[in-house]
Amino acid sequence: MAIPGGSPNPYLQPQQPHPYAGGYSSYPPPPPPAPPAGGGRGGGVPGWLWGLGGVLLASAAWGGVLLATGGLGGGDRPDLAGYGTTDDLCAAADVSAFEDSYSIDSEPRAGTFSGDRLEKAVCDITLTPTGDENYNSVYLNYEVSWHRGTDPAPEFADQARSSEVFFGNELELTVEEVSGLGDEAYLVTFAEESGELTWAVLSVREGWFEAHLSWNAFLDTPEYAELVEARSVTAALRTSAEKTLVALKE
Repeated sequence: MAIPGGSPNPYLQPQQPHPYAGGYSSYPPPPPPAPPAGGGRGGGVPGWLWGLGGVLLASAAWGGVLLATGGLGGGDRPDLAGYGTTDDLCAAADVSAFEDSYSIDSEPRAGTFSGDRLEKAVCDITLTPTGDENYNSVYLNYEVSWHRGTDPAPEFADQARSSEVFFGNELELTVEEVSGLGDEAYLVTFAEESGELTWAVLSVREGWFEAHLSWNAFLDTPEYAELVEARSVTAALRTSAEKTLVALKE
């Protein structure tokens, strides 16, 4: 049950899986490859390549924003709220909120970008329901940005709310403001007509630092109905985000 999409905007995701995107990395992941004839989980392009492509595309998009807004020459000092950069976001990404229901399917993959005015890091993690043998998967993607050239605050809320305009008539979509995380935070969720949650992203801004944590499900077996229940998914996302942000503080 993939979600449609494709846009460097973290909220304007799905419609058509982007060939260079994975997990959340500014794009939703493609559907898992069909199992090989001999069984097993092999085949397809490694997930970390999808995520790394998303980083590069998102970074290019941000570079255009900086040039268009004059951020490169701005006099504002970046407020990174004490969040230190990292070469391996997966070392900080906390998945403990999902451990009761899932196991990690493969080695988490990290990617980074470091520019003069923007640094980004991503971590892609693939989970499978404990004991599953039917190729069901959940993709977690952690993406963080340290803005040094322009303040993301003026556009942060609009980025979240804009998803209602672009996808509100096509999908069961909700946008909620979340209290108690950073300076501001938003939760955007997409669901099937049946009500099953298929994709969610929790975004947090603190100063000039941004974090996005997304969950994208490919769970087609009826026994996994509890795993796509919105309340449990969003609670796990919040717990994971809180613990990951603590780990990233200097």
